[in-house]
Amino acid sequence: MKSEALTLGNGLRVIIYPRPQLESVGIAVGVNYGSIDDPGRIGGAAHYLEHMLFKGTKKRSVLEITNSGRSLGYINATTTYETTIYLMQGYSGYFGRMMDLLSDMIKNSTLPERECRLEMGPVINENLMHQDNSRFFFYDNFGRVLYKRHPASRPVGGSRKSIERVTRADLLKIYTESYAPANMVVAIYGNVSLKSAKLVAARCFRGFKKDLVSKRRLIAEERQVLCERTIRRESLKQARIGVGFKCKPYARSSARELASMLVISKLLSYRLFDEIREKRGLSYDPSASYYPFSTLSFIGAQAGVEPRDIGTVKRIMIGEMRKLERGETTDAEVKKAKAALMIQYRVARENTLDMANSIASYALITGEWDFAWRLPGEIGKVSTGDIKRYCKRYIRSRDYSFLAIRPA
Repeated sequence: MKSEALTLGNGLRVIIYPRPQLESVGIAVGVNYGSIDDPGRIGGAAHYLEHMLFKGTKKRSVLEITNSGRSLGYINATTTYETTIYLMQGYSGYFGRMMDLLSDMIKNSTLPERECRLEMGPVINENLMHQDNSRFFFYDNFGRVLYKRHPASRPVGGSRKSIERVTRADLLKIYTESYAPANMVVAIYGNVSLKSAKLVAARCFRGFKKDLVSKRRLIAEERQVLCERTIRRESLKQARIGVGFKCKPYARSSARELASMLVISKLLSYRLFDEIREKRGLSYDPSASYYPFSTLSFIGAQAGVEPRDIGTVKRIMIGEMRKLERGETTDAEVKKAKAALMIQYRVARENTLDMANSIASYALITGEWDFAWRLPGEIGKVSTGDIKRYCKRYIRSRDYSFLAIRPA
């Protein structure tokens, strides 16, 4: 089935993937604004604003937005270093109503003062929930050991102190300057026709005109240096540790590099699982991940371990990374990792919500509307030579970044 990307007269990009064999439709409205764009004194404002778009528009109250979301299907939003994505998934027959709700939130949010005050509590409590979950807390804090000058050194959700500084005027400024059609993308994936999707998108975003206030993003170009950090938390029973390295951001790399790094992270995950869990029984969930963005990227391995095993598991992680750095990789290993990834991304095509999110996210990060769909093919092109080249380039086993979150 043909897919298409078009740009409306107001500059809004709309990406449509009709999939009539599916029952549902997913919609993602992506804004090219994330936590690294927040002024330092109000870190976490991007995430705060994400919450506030659910708190009332010119024609819908908070309750009406909540009830509409519940009756139409699933509605949520997510904020990353570079993006804020608003998501809906529901029965395809509700497509027009879903788009009407999301577009109203994007175009016409009023950010009521009373709701701003009320929502500060849930925003802070979501951050506290992350602090109580060591996996979330690890991700929120790993940027601190990777970056010193880049704003990715701050948690995406900010801190209690920075959130308490945020005012309605701060949120309104971000909403007015950055939630502009030219700074956004709409991804539609599922059981909808091209004709219908075009008509509905054009109708729902008609009259949406806003000038974008351009902001210059700092590209992370800090040299990888040895850095170790330990955070002690009284409430923890288990420690979570991780080792990682900075990579080139997408603005300085390519599709081949991004695909290669994904393969490396999958290959490393397999090795760590075998060495740490299967052979030694030291962790339940050792794994590795690659996090690509336009202005920063990094690869990291992490595991939950008993505090007494921190040193042992750390040495195993660095040892496996050192092998990759030396080029100790086989064609069979690469083939296995590539096959698993390609299956993973193709199976994801059955989930309309995940695909809409991926399409919008990758479109904002790479500037290419079809990148998410092309990704399995890009992975298929990766060679063992690519893997060895990028491992040698980015894995500096003597200059690792290490984070441990452990019981006090």
